[in-house]
Amino acid sequence: MNLKSPSLASLALLLTLALSLPANAQLRRPGIVTVEREDRTKSELVKEDGAIYLEGMVEKELVVRVTVGAAVYANLQGERWMGNLLPEQNAVLLAVSEKAYRVRAKAKQGQVAGWVSKAAIAGLPEGFEDNLRLYHERYLLVSELIENKQVALGMTVAEVTDAIGPPDKRQSTVNEAGRTDSLEFISYQRVPQTVMSVDAFGQAVPVTRYLEVESGRITVDFSNDVVTSISESEGLNYSNARLDVTVPPLVFLF
Repeated sequence: MNLKSPSLASLALLLTLALSLPANAQLRRPGIVTVEREDRTKSELVKEDGAIYLEGMVEKELVVRVTVGAAVYANLQGERWMGNLLPEQNAVLLAVSEKAYRVRAKAKQGQVAGWVSKAAIAGLPEGFEDNLRLYHERYLLVSELIENKQVALGMTVAEVTDAIGPPDKRQSTVNEAGRTDSLEFISYQRVPQTVMSVDAFGQAVPVTRYLEVESGRITVDFSNDVVTSISESEGLNYSNARLDVTVPPLVFLF
């Protein structure tokens, strides 16, 4: 079977389609594909208003102690009884509200996840609920920055790379005062360039190609894993820095 080679016109069309991305598309660096991260604030769980959920926010499970037998309910209004927890057993804390705790544990009726009275739960670190509120406020702020691919003072190295990807350059220094890091990130702009080509009929036709041109450069300095300064050379109305925002210090829950 004979296979025909593609014509010059076909090759020109394929080239035009492959290079016809929007001119204002931003790239972290040539050849790097940016993968969209999952929204950290989304969950399949229907959440109660005013409650703080640990799911998706805290990686490590927090184990608490059930001190007395307690009824478990599906929501904070005490609707749909799910079972009774046994005294002196462990449970995993899932969420906190002013009225109750949401836990996952084994009830008399089987495995359940629901709301129980705070009086039935012990084993939380001192000041846990106050620290959780501070942790949650910081988490929401950082999540918004990451969603918008921005960095701000007070973020950690991991949070910065979550927001704008791996650095193009890195320099580290360790001394008696601790460790300092300087990370440099470069953004690129796709700039159209029209050149003349020849089609299958020998006719001159314009073909648009896109060149990757550096559009901005940002340097982020860290001290002991926390952003202490940001310097930026902007280009083409594109910025990764939120100089008007300072992220509060990281709170350790347990």
